[in-house]
Amino acid sequence: MKSEAEKIIISRFGIPKIEGIKREDLILKTNDKNIPGTNEEDYYCYENSFKFCLAKEEDQGPIEPIFSMDFFKSGKVMQSLRKEARYIRLELLYVHIDSLRNKGIATYYMNKLVQYAKEEGFTQIKVHPNPNADNFKKDKKENALKKEQLISFYKKFGDREIKIIIESL
Repeated sequence: MKSEAEKIIISRFGIPKIEGIKREDLILKTNDKNIPGTNEEDYYCYENSFKFCLAKEEDQGPIEPIFSMDFFKSGKVMQSLRKEARYIRLELLYVHIDSLRNKGIATYYMNKLVQYAKEEGFTQIKVHPNPNADNFKKDKKENALKKEQLISFYKKFGDREIKIIIESL
């Protein structure tokens, strides 16, 4: 049985159309320790913190991770103590398969995150773009965005209601 947090991801984020892949072969993995084919671990959905994976799952073949996203909602207590605006911190937005990069998958999920943030009353999304993070060291860099391109990618989602905050190390 799915938790309320898992239901949020499934219903509000959903599964995008991806050219060349049947939609019925795609699944959102919302509660898995390990998913074969990725170094990412501990996929979960809790009340204020979410890490999920879009995977291709065919009858006879192995699970193939396509995309992972990890974000959390800032706590109300800390926000009031720090006198901060409500924000969501995006920890991970990643297309695993290099041939599927620049096909709109990350854009689809970023749009969903912005929509979710607005509906939940958040005014900021904080992100630290780092294409050289440790969890990407072993990955192919074909079709991957460089840091400056990532910054431009994220900034385009900001508007009057949602500010995209680019954080540095």
